[in-house]
Amino acid sequence: MWPPLGILYIAGALKKARPQDEILIVDAFCLNYTVDQMVERIAKERPDVLGMNCSTHTFLVTMETLRKAHDLFPEMKIILGGYHATFAARNILREYPFIDHIIKGEAERALPVLLDRMENGRGVEDVEGLTSRRENGGWIDRPLALIEDLDSLEYPDRSLLGDLRYGYYFQGIPLTFRKFTTISTSRGCPFSCTYCSCAAFSERKWRFRSAENVVGEMEMLYHQGYRECVLVDDNFTQNTARVEEICRLLTERRIKMRLYCEGRAGHASLPLLKKMKAAGFNVIYFGAESSSPKVLQFYNKKQTPERTEEAVANAKKAGMLVITSYIIGAPIESKEEMRSTIDFARSLRPHGVQYNILDLLVGTPLWDDLRTKGVVKEEDWKTNHRVFEYFPENASQAELESLVKDGYGAFMDAWKSLGGVKELLHVLMVNPTARSIIFGNLTNPDARRAVTSGLKDL
Repeated sequence: MWPPLGILYIAGALKKARPQDEILIVDAFCLNYTVDQMVERIAKERPDVLGMNCSTHTFLVTMETLRKAHDLFPEMKIILGGYHATFAARNILREYPFIDHIIKGEAERALPVLLDRMENGRGVEDVEGLTSRRENGGWIDRPLALIEDLDSLEYPDRSLLGDLRYGYYFQGIPLTFRKFTTISTSRGCPFSCTYCSCAAFSERKWRFRSAENVVGEMEMLYHQGYRECVLVDDNFTQNTARVEEICRLLTERRIKMRLYCEGRAGHASLPLLKKMKAAGFNVIYFGAESSSPKVLQFYNKKQTPERTEEAVANAKKAGMLVITSYIIGAPIESKEEMRSTIDFARSLRPHGVQYNILDLLVGTPLWDDLRTKGVVKEEDWKTNHRVFEYFPENASQAELESLVKDGYGAFMDAWKSLGGVKELLHVLMVNPTARSIIFGNLTNPDARRAVTSGLKDL
């Protein structure tokens, strides 16, 4: 479980702009709240303004929570944000009249202004990114809110989380055992993969914080006792010169943290990865998605299997742990191509692997295409769907789930060889995170149970 970083950024902005406000963050996911438990918490706190973030996967449960909260306190103002709210703003406001406002895009600048307008009884027409109903009918529908100067943002205020504990789990298996958090060093994505909503949310604009600003936050976290950190950027290695500067500053200031990041195969040279490893980047994640050029073209994934193979090899040579991810279930993908992807992943022998069945999310190019073609129905915007629901003749749910299970089985089998054992021993020698994961899971009873459960699910 990761901290709600986006909410923490907004809270930091609110504390600076409106110091008179009392701000409370309730992480319902971390607390494992049911709808009724969350409503009880809202009733206890009774805020004047309730803000919630929702994804496509959580939309319906979010609406149920907000409806019940509104029934208890109809005077309470409700503001919604997040990916799903951004892409379905008008539909949400039409169908759920208890939602007062939606902020599309990034809310750090917009929300304080909106609260000022609401508090003073002034018009909200000029609030950046706002979608709302006009009192006389019609819509306020401002363009997406994006922040260009990310260095101008306040650091996330993690103190608002209280004593909640977070960690990084992969397939249910713990990867972190010390004080853990996340950090965002950039926002957006310049690419346009058809299955991903990130590019649409950022209008394909990739913006980044300066190396000095990033390392300043990491230095602060280090002095606060944090020792493990995931960089949540979709494209951390996009600007290699910036990555190198971050590594230089981390080394100069002796900030010794175990760092996890996502990289792009086309920006994963051996010299760069060696510098990253020396600075504490012990784990890197590559979105490979498929071994089929045809499927990669369908996803508009601007990379090749050969680049993925080279990136994985470079990361291993640098002494990093490597995780690769794959998507199966594209409507143009044959079962033979899916099995070839599994074989490809097995041949790479990454240290971790993730298989996903293709989701269809509001706001993605794939959603827009299928909606235009009439394959996706008008009412389908409310929740997430799997592509196989619309193309069952290509591969059924049972077939796809069986292939996913086969993929995880092939991953495990790849290590059951002399070469696999030798590689495992080598990475344990050169990578402290690998040692921490192995020994942490062996010595911690809760971790052992998680590993056992995770392996059973494979």
